[in-house]
Amino acid sequence: MRSLQALAEKLSCPSCSGRVQAQKQSLHCQSCSAVFPIWGDFPWVFAQADEWKADWVQRFRFYLQHLHQEIQNLKMEGKLPDLLAKTKERLQHLIQAKTEQHRELEKLFEPLLLGKGPGYEQQLAAGTPLPDSQQLMGYYGNILRDWGWGDEENKLALDLLTGILGPNPLGTLLVLGTGPSRLAYDLHRALGGKDTIALDVNPFYLLVAERMLAGRNLMLHDFPIAPIDAKAFASKVKCRAPDAIKEGFQFLMADAMNPCFQSASIDTLLTPWLIDIVPQDFRSFAKKLNRILKPGARWLNFGSTVFHHRLQHMCYSREEIPDILQENGFYVMHVEETQLPYLRSPSSCQQRTEKVFTFLARKVAEVEVDAPFTPIPDWLNDPEMAIPLQADIQQQVIVNFTLTQVLAQVDGQRNLRQIAEIMAPNFDLPVTDVIPMLKRIFSRYIEGRSRSMNF
Repeated sequence: MRSLQALAEKLSCPSCSGRVQAQKQSLHCQSCSAVFPIWGDFPWVFAQADEWKADWVQRFRFYLQHLHQEIQNLKMEGKLPDLLAKTKERLQHLIQAKTEQHRELEKLFEPLLLGKGPGYEQQLAAGTPLPDSQQLMGYYGNILRDWGWGDEENKLALDLLTGILGPNPLGTLLVLGTGPSRLAYDLHRALGGKDTIALDVNPFYLLVAERMLAGRNLMLHDFPIAPIDAKAFASKVKCRAPDAIKEGFQFLMADAMNPCFQSASIDTLLTPWLIDIVPQDFRSFAKKLNRILKPGARWLNFGSTVFHHRLQHMCYSREEIPDILQENGFYVMHVEETQLPYLRSPSSCQQRTEKVFTFLARKVAEVEVDAPFTPIPDWLNDPEMAIPLQADIQQQVIVNFTLTQVLAQVDGQRNLRQIAEIMAPNFDLPVTDVIPMLKRIFSRYIEGRSRSMNF
């Protein structure tokens, strides 16, 4: 893999923008002495690296705990009376598959899972602070597509991008939001890459990709939403790279929203399926990417343009994107829309097609960069800062207190009317008004159990 010192020379400190130097088991800032540790064999370059690791470790633990709970629930279902023989067989197949999945992922996560973490109930209460687009298992299907389902989708993407890039050397290639990294891997091999940096904010994908590039297998399971038959409810998938890569390729845990690179340090930038899930204005994001590119460097984008912002003016159309590129110092060399198969599991009835938006742009001018972006308030980033007493937090205190009062009355004996009679004085309402409230509370609880978990 790419030498750590060569990587460090291109990085800048996310806290003070100082230069970064490699040590034996970490990187450190030469200006503010911040330390960026190496966990899972790749560096974590964040202003609060320990907090980032703690958060992801809790996600890993929560997922494993949830998977264990699913297995226990399936075993309980298997004991229900009057099940069809084929139903029992299907449930047993799922139990075996999820047990194997738990075992395989526990081994994969082992480099990060040290010590004891919060319990399952505590994890449920804590939830997760990252955007939905960055959940631990948010793009699990991409792992199977990249390394296990065959090469059709991967080859179509590679042929499209190599055709647009042409024979020009890549130089230092930075892949922002690399995910499981098959596209970064294919471009590195196809175009004679000598210096590829694959960056993501999710260590799960990097742990998988690292194993693939080392030439090792990973046995995972596909659990499609619409399986084609009973066996397809859980299909074993052997994940493996065609060949190992030993040199010139480095994984990096860091924030793509505020790239931690020296100005004018990157020759080629690839943003696969990224620009529309970044929770900042694309116009501001383009400025940040301009800063890290060398004069004349190329930016290749590939993916969707389904911008999800609360403010409609930031939900850009494909026609607006070239204008944004031009205002931010880029010359648009190529724009293309292509119908491609997307995440087509061989075990699923659903066969999706995506109209992919690709552009190639060249940096032709410098632009002024906006301040670093964070999707969360300062008091969440700084554990020493006082939490402001906001109206929505005070409201949530009342909501949680009410829920706690209601749920505490459930003892396996009382019915809805009896609980309503107990709660009516607290609510200062007649029993007839409290019963519909209780129905809504318990209905929400039941609906919450039926929804899939985020990690």
